Amino acid sequence: MVVLLRSAIQNAWPPKTDTQVQEDGSLNAREVVLQEGIYWDFVRPFTPVKDRVVVSKRCSTRFYAGNRVELNESYLKKFERRAKVMNADGRWVDGDTVVYYNLPVARGGPGAHNFRLEFGEEMEHVAEGNSVSDPNVALDMLRAARRAWDLHLSKLPTPATRLDVCLNILATIGINGSCSFLFDGKGDVSDVVQFYASMSGSCALNLSVFHPTYRSPGAEVYSFSCGWSNGVFPDTQLGYWITRYMSRVQQEKEYPNLQNSSCRYESIVKELLDAGADVGPFFEPLEHSGDSVLTVVSEIRRVFTPTLYRKRLSMCEMMRLYLRLFPRRDNDNDCTQELGSLLDILSRKSKIELRFNVGDWVECNMRQGWEGGLVTKQWAEGFTYEVELANGTMASAPFDTNEFIRRPELRFRVGDRVECYMDEGWMPGTVRKHWSDLNGCPYEVVLDKYKTWEFCTAPCDTDGYIRALNE
Repeated sequence: MVVLLRSAIQNAWPPKTDTQVQEDGSLNAREVVLQEGIYWDFVRPFTPVKDRVVVSKRCSTRFYAGNRVELNESYLKKFERRAKVMNADGRWVDGDTVVYYNLPVARGGPGAHNFRLEFGEEMEHVAEGNSVSDPNVALDMLRAARRAWDLHLSKLPTPATRLDVCLNILATIGINGSCSFLFDGKGDVSDVVQFYASMSGSCALNLSVFHPTYRSPGAEVYSFSCGWSNGVFPDTQLGYWITRYMSRVQQEKEYPNLQNSSCRYESIVKELLDAGADVGPFFEPLEHSGDSVLTVVSEIRRVFTPTLYRKRLSMCEMMRLYLRLFPRRDNDNDCTQELGSLLDILSRKSKIELRFNVGDWVECNMRQGWEGGLVTKQWAEGFTYEVELANGTMASAPFDTNEFIRRPELRFRVGDRVECYMDEGWMPGTVRKHWSDLNGCPYEVVLDKYKTWEFCTAPCDTDGYIRALNE
């Protein structure tokens, strides 16, 4: 460990300080700022717990965003505009004066429920309505907002709540990049999620964004979102943002005049999944109901949810059952299409092994009985399988159970004489095996005269591929 620490320090030397290292190697600075990796790997683990809070607060990476953009006049140009003046024709045109719009101001107390950063038209600045003309004043406003934001994050109780707060501001006002100076790198959703995933891992990605010990006088449990105080199901970062995403989709379906912002929430969900957020809770039996991805759907909210919870289904099973009972209709106002796509993503991330592969011959339980077909896709529009039936129509199996899809009984037994359709036409042979180990086809057939291969396979148990031989 000593060798590793010595090597790490040598690679990072000289450390960052307000002054230079003297010729004799000594430092004339009172505080040395180590690189992030050295602090987290070699300092914090060996710091007594009673002193760890003090040490942690000296390291900006615990609460803040690592390597952030420098706030200078170059960065200030993104807020720069020309002040509007009225010309001789009475029209407003760009003047010669440079002003800075959309600058942030902190409101409320850091660490409190009412803390927020207001940008641009959300408030009235002192000079020229909601703009500032002095670049020094504009930079001071940016620096003050960053300090207030950092202080706010330092007072939040868990990495999950800190990540939630960062994602919330990106989902609401951060889409145009106005708050990128608060975060690492470019300051987008991907940078924020990756930063917290690297620093806090599962604590940020997989724990609840609600913290029962964090309360303010007269307020509910901490939440920046829709006012939920009892958590969501699954009660994880991913469960929270999936619920918000589907809630926004449903709102936009019901009220077409709303601004289309569901894509912001969708990007957050995808980044959380890409960062390794655990999808396991979506596949565990739920004990009770509550705010979830399904409560945004009106039919479930009114009559559907209580019955399903009594059956102890998982969240994904409930989602799949809803899609089966309420299929998507043209020009409808629900969110079944987005729900199906979301369910496909969760199912693929879960790495659940399905019984049948693409190309397998199966039979599906249709209204008129069982019909054979080929599996064309796994996890399709929320269902486990997409199947092309022998009659050319498409079907979907909602669950991977024998109630909906199964391996069929085959028409021919091992040893039966059959003929198979080859490139040269129909050729006679003998069934030697069911369900080929080579490709999963229902039959392996040894042909009488075709010696290029030891046997051929019949992908479908239909007369178009294999039929009884009349000898």
